[in-house]
Amino acid sequence: MSLSKDIYFWTKRLFLVLILPLSVISSGAQERNAARLVLEDTTYVDVRLGVSGATGRLKDVFTPERTIGGVLEAASRRKLGKVSLSGQFAYGYDYGQGSTWRGWIDPYETPFMVADSVPGNLSLERYAMCSGIGYPLGGGWSAGIDLAYDVTLMAKHKDLRNKNTAMTFRVAPGINWQGGVLGLGLDAGYERSTERVEYIQVSESRENMLFDLYGLWLYHGSGFSSAENRRMKERNSFFGDFQTDLRFGPVRLHNNFRAQWQRGVQTEVGYNNLQHGIAQSWTWSDDLSLTLGEAHRVEASAAFSTMAGLRPLQRQELDPDSRIRVWVTYGDPVFCYWRRYHVERLSYTFGTTWRLSLGVENWGVEHSYTEYPHHFLQRIHTVTPTVSLLLPVGRRFAVQPLLGYARDYDSYTDVTSWQLAEPLLAQWDYWDGDNFLASLRMRWNSADGRTCVRAGYGLEASRASDADGFRHTVSLSLGFVF
Repeated sequence: MSLSKDIYFWTKRLFLVLILPLSVISSGAQERNAARLVLEDTTYVDVRLGVSGATGRLKDVFTPERTIGGVLEAASRRKLGKVSLSGQFAYGYDYGQGSTWRGWIDPYETPFMVADSVPGNLSLERYAMCSGIGYPLGGGWSAGIDLAYDVTLMAKHKDLRNKNTAMTFRVAPGINWQGGVLGLGLDAGYERSTERVEYIQVSESRENMLFDLYGLWLYHGSGFSSAENRRMKERNSFFGDFQTDLRFGPVRLHNNFRAQWQRGVQTEVGYNNLQHGIAQSWTWSDDLSLTLGEAHRVEASAAFSTMAGLRPLQRQELDPDSRIRVWVTYGDPVFCYWRRYHVERLSYTFGTTWRLSLGVENWGVEHSYTEYPHHFLQRIHTVTPTVSLLLPVGRRFAVQPLLGYARDYDSYTDVTSWQLAEPLLAQWDYWDGDNFLASLRMRWNSADGRTCVRAGYGLEASRASDADGFRHTVSLSLGFVF
């Protein structure tokens, strides 16, 4: 499985993706065109179990200081006559210590947040299910449909305690045509996500602060005693993918272009109609892979995303029928937040038995928030070159070291009395710094190829080279193929 695309777009370090992030599962970033299942005549069942852990204070402000987690994943492909079927199920559980400001499961999905500053242990539980069916129509044509359903649960175990329940459903029909040299595919679909958070306080001996965050750590804070606070976030997405395949002798080219529009609304749970904000975004991405024989492979990708945040104009009024004060909206929402994101990746791999890979990632983000007459701005751009070498040791064992260096070449952030300076600077210190990356992955396969053991260790170190400038990650997985 891969990282959720929204989190991945904001993850600064390519290194975190390369060291087997077994405890993060999602079905949202894979190719969705199920009509392409008919292109491969394969039948298998693949089961994997894994554990992973991370520690160190070189991290994003929303990430716990120490985490440990496990994942169970099962994937299957089968062909019944002309029908091609695929299915996946994954369960993951993460437990983190020292988590703060994590009001939503994905804190980068919206510029409007609810959170508290009290450190506490955090549990994150995820169930991901997806399936696909493809059927040949004749003349090189095929049709299919992709379905996915994910459930995520999150809870903090110290006052203030937030309990999050999230759901994502996706449906995407697709078609594909495969000629002798050229292949074309197209799919389009709809995805709906909901997330509900509820804050409670068990102890009444002290009053904690609950923060309403927006934009670049601007905030309103209010005391929280024994009352309850519930908020709902809903998001609807429409997307489309266009695939191109070219096969000419030893040359194989595959390209996937994707476009997605989504709109999310955040409201208070209850009868009072209070709206906290609206987020609308466009995302375009393109992924290309080119192989020349067995020894050469080039992979390139680019993504560009824009997000606009709007706040409705509301005030409380007395409902004459119920005699209860409710929030009434006036006019159109007011534009207040803007985010622009881009990422480009390029890698070249050479070799057959051993493989040398050279890669580079360039990414940048700029976002701003306007609270008239004040304007707040933040931007960051980073380039990360990496080099890795896959070395077989005998017929069953292989090791793969990786080295990289993440360098920021353009950065700026506002820090004012209007903002929460402590978390803003903690987050900024992680982004705005040159870091060294290193990892070592090992793999062992059984003689029949049906059992695989993978282990990985990763280290990220800042140039400050102090005790707080490191992050260690370890992972171990066991896989079976039937």
